[in-house]
Amino acid sequence: MTVSLVKFDGSLDSLRKAIELCSGFQKLGRNDRVLIKPNNCFRHKIMPPYGMVTTSWIVDGVIQLLLEHGCHDISIGEGAIIGIFDELAPYTKQGFKGTGIDKIAEKYGVTLLDFNQHPFRELDLGGVKIRVCRAALETDFLINIPVLKTHFQTKVSLGFKNLKGCLSQDSRKRFHMSGRLDTLICLLNDAIKSDLVVIDGIYMLEKGPETLAGTAYRKDLIIASPDIFECDVVGATIMGVDPAQVDYLKEFARRHGRSFDISAIQIKGEDIESLKEQLEWRFEPDKELLAPAKIAGLSAPHPGKTLCSACGATLALVLSILGKDNPGMDFGGVAFYYGLGLRAEREKREGTRPSPTKVVLYGDCAIRKNKSLQKNVTKRIPSHLREIADGRQLSAVSIEGCPPALTKTLLLLMKALLNKPRMFRMLLLRAIKLIGIRLGIYREIFPGWERYRSKEFDRSHF
Repeated sequence: MTVSLVKFDGSLDSLRKAIELCSGFQKLGRNDRVLIKPNNCFRHKIMPPYGMVTTSWIVDGVIQLLLEHGCHDISIGEGAIIGIFDELAPYTKQGFKGTGIDKIAEKYGVTLLDFNQHPFRELDLGGVKIRVCRAALETDFLINIPVLKTHFQTKVSLGFKNLKGCLSQDSRKRFHMSGRLDTLICLLNDAIKSDLVVIDGIYMLEKGPETLAGTAYRKDLIIASPDIFECDVVGATIMGVDPAQVDYLKEFARRHGRSFDISAIQIKGEDIESLKEQLEWRFEPDKELLAPAKIAGLSAPHPGKTLCSACGATLALVLSILGKDNPGMDFGGVAFYYGLGLRAEREKREGTRPSPTKVVLYGDCAIRKNKSLQKNVTKRIPSHLREIADGRQLSAVSIEGCPPALTKTLLLLMKALLNKPRMFRMLLLRAIKLIGIRLGIYREIFPGWERYRSKEFDRSHF
């Protein structure tokens, strides 16, 4: 098959060219049920959307081209991550509203589907039972529209990973808790077939999945293909990530006899060599989110693959707020544990991080993994943690939740990590800011977000 590379010039013709060059609509019938799956899995009004979620411009353009083709049974579906923020409105609905997709659907009479509210079908993926939205399995033609970004767990997040948004919330968590994240992403793409992949590269994101830790750049590129494997191989190559080192692509290639030889892929349009970047994918929350505020004595290492997206997103916001409100503070040796991994032993052995005196067990998975470590009960601390503490008293703070609620997490951390005067100042400051945000008179700006005020970042794309 063919992968098209087309420079986005602001016109519908650039998207039309990308789809025509790869014969993207060749197998599309006019009476087919078409499902568009953007990457809109979480969104908050304060977060810059660039490179994080699919632009509404691309979604709008795809719908226009579908209507030109004669299609009328068109839906847009997504299932947003639940539980990140302390808000009651449906998360998927907020995501559609935050990116303007709701207005596009209204303009063209397109159906919006909240996958979290639709029926699921249970599937067995290599012995792991998961639930997939039936709409994604039963559509006649699935158009997969991810964004161009690297990812701290899977190295890249493109067409393959975008289909995780078709899973139920419990199934997404199971992907991470199974310890087989990449294999399950591969198997999911055997179960759900993408008929056309259009990678939205108007912006690209380094160290995704969101703009708290990641950095977005303007790229003005559209990548399209009916072949999801070749499309993701080209996308990863352009971002400077060796696709043969992306585990779910490696697994898919092994199972289906596919090659990573980029010269064997028929590429039309732009020269791929001129488009190549060198983006990083790995990030360590403490260095990325706390170092700009000169925070010391707080360790939040690379999460590995067992931290699910909901916990990861809440954690990023919590650390960003903690750093912003306490600049220059030395926390004296606090270590965050999250997901199912216990990395403190390895880090102490390698000498990469100092030994903690207090541990924050963030989320239900970390609490279950370290059941014998309880707050202020040092006699029950297991031997491996006693060694980490180097003979000092080691206490633990458990923050329950799957994921932990944002406000609850902040309150527990303030109480556990700050002295009373500082805690009360932060409480007052946060309360005032929250009121301002709710009234629309205050907009939170975190380090790195100032860059998104430049003209290359066009809010009209959303």
